Amino acid sequence: MQPNTSKIKQYFFITCLAILFYAGSGFAQQIKGVPGNHLQLPTKAFNISFRWLGDTVHSKWEPYTAILLPVKLRNCPKTFYLQFDLGHPSTILYKNKMKAIAARYPKAVKLGDSASLHHFAFRLGNANLVATEISVQQFDTTGINWSNQHSMEIIGTAGADLIDGNAVAIDYPARKIRIAPSFTEKITQGISFSKFIYARRSVLFPAQVNGKQTMLYFDTGSSMYELLTDKKTAEQMAVPGAPVQSSQVRSWDKFITARTIEVNATISLAGQSIPIHAATYMEGMSSAQMEGMVKMGIGGMTGNKLFLQYRLLLDTRNSKFALIPSVKNVHPRRIASAKQK
Repeated sequence: MQPNTSKIKQYFFITCLAILFYAGSGFAQQIKGVPGNHLQLPTKAFNISFRWLGDTVHSKWEPYTAILLPVKLRNCPKTFYLQFDLGHPSTILYKNKMKAIAARYPKAVKLGDSASLHHFAFRLGNANLVATEISVQQFDTTGINWSNQHSMEIIGTAGADLIDGNAVAIDYPARKIRIAPSFTEKITQGISFSKFIYARRSVLFPAQVNGKQTMLYFDTGSSMYELLTDKKTAEQMAVPGAPVQSSQVRSWDKFITARTIEVNATISLAGQSIPIHAATYMEGMSSAQMEGMVKMGIGGMTGNKLFLQYRLLLDTRNSKFALIPSVKNVHPRRIASAKQK
């Protein structure tokens, strides 16, 4: 039995909302710096073929609720998965899953009473990685379904430390991610890059939402949302007479209501104009929190769903990005494998 990824994601989702909504009130200045990056990546480019995880949302099947990255552990034959979530600054492991793996394959995981593992080696895609320190956190009590060799067991979250200081190509149509120290000159020639804000391992894209200039927080863990914004903006873009669909999102000790409505709008960024069909706003946040977000020029959050027909190039070292329609066939394998300078 695999973990309820919707519940796991809600924890990170609300954390992101808190950062966004309190940004104008000075709360963000009180947030401590992100943890150190303890991931040791290869010095050359490596590839990851990912899988989509689907789930039922608003009584309908949503095939793009999460990106899963295949991971292998030493001395364990089974393939596990990490959820790719740039909304979380650091890669973490789920304690309940680690306990189950350690019980069956003690040489794969040496799990004690500590809240972290040290010098943890694993294989991600076609590369060997080492985490000199990685947090182990408890989210639920589910174990590993060993009887089903095809079960997709999610044992942790791959956070923004995976792309920190690197050049990353997310090829959504081909379901591939390529990570390298830098882009080649070949890929930069003829492609127009735009600047974005990269701070505390968070990605903020400059964008126009229905012609209005703003900033959008990018979170690969929020796959199901084309646009998460404030109520006023969502209602302004709404299709006349469109029904509002509601769902509950847990925020610590209370529930917040997510309202999703059909819209007829576009988001323009990196020289591309992308139509969107739904916008979501949250009820339960105070008006002061929403005003703080607006004052900071943050118009909302977007996830993978917006880019399903694109290749997204992110250079976190130089804070620039490009968005390439799939028909142009610019493949992420053109990323350099040169060492970091």
